[in-house]
Amino acid sequence: MQINITARHLQLTEAINSYVRKKVSKTGKFYDGDGVWAHVILSVEKNRQITEINFHDGKLTFRAKEQSPDLYASIDLSIDKLEKQLKKRKEISKIKRQDYRKAAKEKKAMLEDVFSYDVMEDARNKISEVKRFDLKPETVEEAIENLDKLDYRVYMFLNQNTDRVNVLYRKDGGSIVILEPEI
Repeated sequence: MQINITARHLQLTEAINSYVRKKVSKTGKFYDGDGVWAHVILSVEKNRQITEINFHDGKLTFRAKEQSPDLYASIDLSIDKLEKQLKKRKEISKIKRQDYRKAAKEKKAMLEDVFSYDVMEDARNKISEVKRFDLKPETVEEAIENLDKLDYRVYMFLNQNTDRVNVLYRKDGGSIVILEPEI
């Protein structure tokens, strides 16, 4: 992790430099890689010692700013604040990954329960994949645009004018056929 330190209105001593680098490098346990870097700004205004840390992991930016009468205390407070933000983000992403895995397992189990491939003997009658999608009301013209834009041969939609499910498909000659149920 790359660490940049800027000192404003104070002399950056070797002790302060090594202390900041040691503390900031500990935050690297949350995010590590080439795109991770931190910019630490140390400044003094009257009797306030201000520490601001901008932490970038490539996609996200975290910022912690604290002030104290003591510079080392200010550094510690801002590091604690930054670690709290990083832990929270790491937990959120961990929960999302668990939710995605759980949803994928449930979807796979549901598909296995609905379809039994072992019963089908002829390969022409086997279902190779199942596509699920939301039907949204559209006009026929919008559906034709989507058929062309998505480069599908078959497109199912909810006809806005008739409130019925319709299917569009493109024949080998290029013409479009609409299937509309009669009820």
